Amino acid sequence: MACGVFLSATAANAETIQTRGVYAAETDIPADIQLVLVDRFGGDLGRDVELALTDVLGGVFIRGEPYYDLITPNALRGAQVEVEGQDGTIIKRPLVADADLRGTVRSEEIDRRVDPRIERECVARDEDGKCTERREIRIRCRELTVRIEPRIFLTAVDGEQIYSHSTPRAQSERYCEDDRSVPSSLAMANALIDQIVSTIRSDLAPVDSVRNIRVMERRREIRREDRDAFRDAVRATESDVVAACTGFLALEAANPDNVSLLFNIGLCYERTDDLLDAASYYRNALALDPGRDYPTRGLRRVNSRLRAEANLAERENY
Repeated sequence: MACGVFLSATAANAETIQTRGVYAAETDIPADIQLVLVDRFGGDLGRDVELALTDVLGGVFIRGEPYYDLITPNALRGAQVEVEGQDGTIIKRPLVADADLRGTVRSEEIDRRVDPRIERECVARDEDGKCTERREIRIRCRELTVRIEPRIFLTAVDGEQIYSHSTPRAQSERYCEDDRSVPSSLAMANALIDQIVSTIRSDLAPVDSVRNIRVMERRREIRREDRDAFRDAVRATESDVVAACTGFLALEAANPDNVSLLFNIGLCYERTDDLLDAASYYRNALALDPGRDYPTRGLRRVNSRLRAEANLAERENY
């Protein structure tokens, strides 16, 4: 592909190339799941997780459009949608959600005695102020543990379970009787709720994000006469990404088996959304150096974006 593909540069961080794309959700949720009924969650922390999930999932926008439409049982009850009949007349039918999100979230709090903290206190000093006698002090301590057990399910309208999350989480904090404050079980529970909600959000919805990806700088295997040009291309990423990418591409013919060069060209194609070309370069780099972290992560990113694009295209048909 010609050098002209690398257009419209914006400066990123030093020795990085900026990419922007939609990355797929961790779980392959069917494309027809768009209107989700958020049912009342049970358990002592159910309501907190329900509200947090509603806020987070309702705030997912991909390319300016909400990814999910969320509805409550009260709003769904009696709601109707207009559809066109076979004879062209408009009829009203009950609105039916594509899936139901429900669950229970229960917590457990354990406050137990643990081994004391041992300190040594000076009880006698000589005339020069040097400690001559110490005694051992045992300071009583306890440990507060908050454990949360979620059981959250996304179920399709036909009863098929699409997704579940039931990974328990726990957080423990030790404190002693001379501490100025004691741990807050509420703060610990809120931190665990944030973890649960963040995981479910990543599982259920894609992410539209900007990333600054570091280029590979190793030039030992580059032809000696091309090393300065490679170095200049790497430096150009600080201010002129187009020039950097053009420079990398110009060196390929003379250095076809250099992992750093192949990766950097792949990253240039990733930046311009030429994902198939990017994947090809990353695979070529991995063929030369299997398991190398930069092209491995690059291929993972590209595959995620390809999955996301396929899912978004499918969603448009519903």
